[in-house]
Amino acid sequence: MDWIDEKIEKLRNRIRNLSLKQALAVYLLLAVLAAFLCSFLIQQICFWAENRIFARYGMKLHQDRGIVDIYYMGQNAAVWRLTETEQDQIFILQLVSDLSPWICMAVWMVIAAVLFYYKRMKAPFDILKKGADEMGRKNLDFQIYYDSADEMGQLCRTFEQMRSAIVSDREELWQRIEDQKEINAAFAHDMRTPLTVLRGYSELLGRYVPEGKISEQKLIDTLALMTRQLQRLEDYTKTMRHIRSFEEIEPVREQIRFRHLSEHIREITDPLNEAGGVEIRLTDRQEQEDMNLWLDESLFLEVFENLLSNALRYAVKQVQITLEWDESSGYLRLYVYDDGQGFGIEELHTASEPYFRGEKSLADGQENEPGKEHFGIGLHICRMLAEKHGGSLNLANSIEGGALASVSFFCRNS
Repeated sequence: MDWIDEKIEKLRNRIRNLSLKQALAVYLLLAVLAAFLCSFLIQQICFWAENRIFARYGMKLHQDRGIVDIYYMGQNAAVWRLTETEQDQIFILQLVSDLSPWICMAVWMVIAAVLFYYKRMKAPFDILKKGADEMGRKNLDFQIYYDSADEMGQLCRTFEQMRSAIVSDREELWQRIEDQKEINAAFAHDMRTPLTVLRGYSELLGRYVPEGKISEQKLIDTLALMTRQLQRLEDYTKTMRHIRSFEEIEPVREQIRFRHLSEHIREITDPLNEAGGVEIRLTDRQEQEDMNLWLDESLFLEVFENLLSNALRYAVKQVQITLEWDESSGYLRLYVYDDGQGFGIEELHTASEPYFRGEKSLADGQENEPGKEHFGIGLHICRMLAEKHGGSLNLANSIEGGALASVSFFCRNS
């Protein structure tokens, strides 16, 4: 029985996978055969019924239609022995026998058309109609599947490919929008520290130049530092204008001395210290000053400014910056510590996610208040850029209290 069932299933699959033209030809052929059999059966029944009538008078009807016609035409005396009712019955039986091939053919053609529609067309039509209705409602969360190798199966698969392509395009468009939002948020976020530095230099000059407390050389040096900061802003603006997501950023490593990197950090921290408020301390190792690093300095400073910006926002009195170079591993490590309240338990795991806000601001209902973001886009940028440079970002709470952010950069020329 299993063998028979298997053969029947294979036959069904072969029939189901026939092309529409082949299937239609099969349906029509079967309809013709069925019509022939039905008409033959009807003619035999009519012949049998006519014989029963003639048998009453001791006669037997031959299959020769001409003889039967003679009976009707009245050219044989035997016809006068039939009653008028019997003659009407004979006429009706012969009429049915003559018309049965045409009637059976018409009926079976209609049956074949109906069966062909319901067996081969209705299911895929319903599937396609349902899919079109869902797409009309802007819902793409469905799947079009029709198990057949015929033209309707191919059409359903093409429709499914179209739906998948639309879903893919929408996801890509959505991702582009999210990337652009992230770029815009990062751009606004990263402008803060450079602008704060420039404001610090501007306030410094505005305070001491009128009093003559700044030498000409100091003034020239300060203006040079301000020019460098402006150039960094200009370069950063060009970069952000030409990229569509942070995934497109690739570090451009150039050789730089450890000492020069420390000096550039101080160019950022000194005016912030001059502005008062939180004290910023930088610690580096003097014996490493002449070490050469292969580093994308603009990328490093962007990460540093983001970490410094977050630290200043939550520090109470002090921010401690430590910079060190690990020759054995090839990693440059930057530590930024603030003496604020530190990271919450959730923040330690999710603070570097995009648009994350800390527990305190959420608890206070301040998530929509400008300038009150807790970590958010800044740490997310740091993590992504550090990973681009072969490093990583780690968050922790200091034993003494406060938050500690450490970031590493791979700085070998490889």
